[in-house]
Amino acid sequence: MKPLPFPFPLNIGTDIVHIPRIARLLARPNYLPRFTRRILCDQEQHDYHSRFSEILKARAAYHQQPPPVPADITRWLAGRFAAKEAARKAAPSGAASIGWKDVMVRVQEDGGRFGKDVSRRPEIVYLGNTLDGDAGDGRVAKLSISHDGEYVVATVLAAG
Repeated sequence: MKPLPFPFPLNIGTDIVHIPRIARLLARPNYLPRFTRRILCDQEQHDYHSRFSEILKARAAYHQQPPPVPADITRWLAGRFAAKEAARKAAPSGAASIGWKDVMVRVQEDGGRFGKDVSRRPEIVYLGNTLDGDAGDGRVAKLSISHDGEYVVATVLAAG
């Protein structure tokens, strides 16, 4: 019997990140702002600064070498990195076709049917002209992300 192709045009991407690797990168002098500017789109930059504003203000007060980047910031950034890499792999044209800022990790929080301040599942939004020349604005993919010990793993399921 001849094998049948999968009936739906879907793409999947997976990535795993070793959190200590990200911690080593962020430990380099003045690398935290460079790293966040490189991988986070504007909305994610806003989310990052809102979420960690107190920590970032305290770090900015140091005139010499600031203290190590806190573990919660490192884990959050490692998760974003893994999710974005998985999303790039799931893009119809592959990872080389889009950049870090062409995908956004979005976690909407609303009262909705789940109650006040309950997070919904994170998702990927493809931004700009990222999908085979089509305007990717608003194109959404499913994201599963998990942190365990020193690792973060992310899987993205996107329409082909």
